[in-house]
This record gives sequence, structure tokens and C-alpha cells, in this order.
Amino acid sequence: MLRIVIAVVLLAHGIGHVMGILQVTKVATVNPAWQGDSWLLSGALGTQLAQIIGVLLWGIAMIGFIVLAGVVMGWLPASWWVPLAVGSSLASLVGLLLFPTAFPTFSAVGAAAVDAAVLAGVLWLHWTPSELVA
Repeated sequence: MLRIVIAVVLLAHGIGHVMGILQVTKVATVNPAWQGDSWLLSGALGTQLAQIIGVLLWGIAMIGFIVLAGVVMGWLPASWWVPLAVGSSLASLVGLLLFPTAFPTFSAVGAAAVDAAVLAGVLWLHWTPSELVA
């Protein structure tokens, strides 16, 4: 049962990154206070390049966490766990740092907490998919 709960959390976290893509590309704006501009990149690199970087970051995080759910379920190789967990978490955290208003504050805090928990678990506690459910 714990395996399923962890996989669902990773899957939901991954799917949630689509909101960043929608905000950055201005496809949908849920709330005018949440916008996808980067406080650092938009002015320095221009809006279009900042949007591309945002879509790449959110896309990497989205796909990575969805795939991580498959790793936890045992459907994909366990050897993918560490690189995907680290890469997806870092992409998500960098996205949150560069595009802090792409999500409501409570979602951004929750996303950062999941990212930090995954990084801490993988890098400091050396979790593996099999240990997550033991």
C-alpha cells in the first residue's frame, strides 16, 4: 500500500508541473496574480527565451516525476531512480526559484517540500525504490 501512496504522490507532483507550463506560455491563467514571467530571466533574456527555459524546466520535472512513479511501482528499472529523482527535483526547484509566481504560494511551498524530501531521501538517506516500501 505504501508503494502506491508514494507513487501517487510522485505522479500528482509531476502532473502538477503542467500548471507551470500553462502559466509560462500564457495558455491559461488561473489567477491574474499568478503569472509565468521570470523575475530574473524575462528582463535579461527576453520573454520568449525565458518562456522556453520555463517550459523546459517544468517539462523535465513533469516527465521525471511521472516516470519516478513508474520506478516506484516496479514498472521501470530501479537504476533510473537516483538520476531521475535528482534531476527532476532540481529542475522543479530551479523552476520555482526563477518563476515563483507561476503557482499559488501554497502550491509552490508544497512542491518545494516534495522536491526537498525527494532530494534528502535520495542524496542523504540513500533511499532506493525497494526501501521506500519496506
